[in-house]
Amino acid sequence: MRNIVAADVRVLIAHNRYRANGGEERHVELLDRGLREAGVEVRRFERDSCELEGSAARRAAAGLALAYRPGGGGIRRSLRELRPDVVHFHNIWPLLTPSALRAAKRSGAAVVLTVHNYRFACPGGTLWRDGRVHDECIDGSSLRCGLRNPRSDLAESLAYGAALELQRRTGMLRRWVDAFVAPSRFVAGMLVRSGIPQTRVHVIPYGIPLRRKAPPQGRRFALFAGRLVPEKGVETLLAAARLCPEVPVAIAGEGPLAPSVRAADGGNVTHLGQLGRAGISEALAEAAFTLVPSEWYDNLPFAALESLGAGRGVVASEIGGLPEIVDDGATGLLVRPGSPSALAAALRTLWDDRERAAAMGLRARASAERRFSLRSQTRAVLELYARLAAGSP
Repeated sequence: MRNIVAADVRVLIAHNRYRANGGEERHVELLDRGLREAGVEVRRFERDSCELEGSAARRAAAGLALAYRPGGGGIRRSLRELRPDVVHFHNIWPLLTPSALRAAKRSGAAVVLTVHNYRFACPGGTLWRDGRVHDECIDGSSLRCGLRNPRSDLAESLAYGAALELQRRTGMLRRWVDAFVAPSRFVAGMLVRSGIPQTRVHVIPYGIPLRRKAPPQGRRFALFAGRLVPEKGVETLLAAARLCPEVPVAIAGEGPLAPSVRAADGGNVTHLGQLGRAGISEALAEAAFTLVPSEWYDNLPFAALESLGAGRGVVASEIGGLPEIVDDGATGLLVRPGSPSALAAALRTLWDDRERAAAMGLRARASAERRFSLRSQTRAVLELYARLAAGSP
């Protein structure tokens, strides 16, 4: 594959960064790294949603141009300079929009879009509204979903709802994207349900770099690492921790629910605050296992993947793409989402049975090496690029 594709292909990675870095930004960095290590000529074109901060006029203009921003957010210059064979898009809202897809398509490049969330149909992007999941906008109306205010800001919800409705009715994504990459089978199913042809949807899981050896089994705490928001199951986790006070729980991250986490700090809950990548690695080394109690249709969260890579079992909700990561009973335990009692029972089970937790950690590491390595992801992406170069979706 390297001789046929990688040494000759030029790839432009295009991404609208979010205000707060998360798993999507992590994936873009790793994709860039994996392709370069394979010998691909790569360039990045990025805009940042932080550009809209502090200016009501800019935010208003971005809202009005959500459906189609002429100029594609400035991507044309990069297209002219690199003349890429493939333009690999990630988030395109609010500063790129489908206009950037069209510009890439008209340049003669193959156009790939990795779908990290549900923004192709849901104005909120998460299929989460009023404290619970919903999915009627997937094969229904994005505008109607916007009227129900999934972003907790009616003006933003309506702007996204109207833009997505227009994009879907005119088939912008179907017309200008050659291949859609879904990190999980769950998201792939949602794409097909929304009207994207199944032949153009390719499941390629995220890949992570793996140390040569996982750290020895920790025993200080069960670890949660992520944004402190309701859809991540933080409130359920705090309730579960109260039900099993003998299990120490460490929570890393910041977000709207940080005050609730700090208020619980001092019993069996410890708030570690916002940790960088090195801090997360250290916390994983000290953890007996990790917790991913999501209540939204989580795609393929890095918190779970990196736990496997560190040789730590995962207690996760049975929702979204999480069952595709966690092999229940082998590499972790799956529990009913939103149930403090079910989560507490799983916490107690693994904390009390150290040997079982350690065995799960060994199987978790083996699973990461087999299914979620950066090398595997890069190979699959290059194979997709080769098919597109040969004229196959």
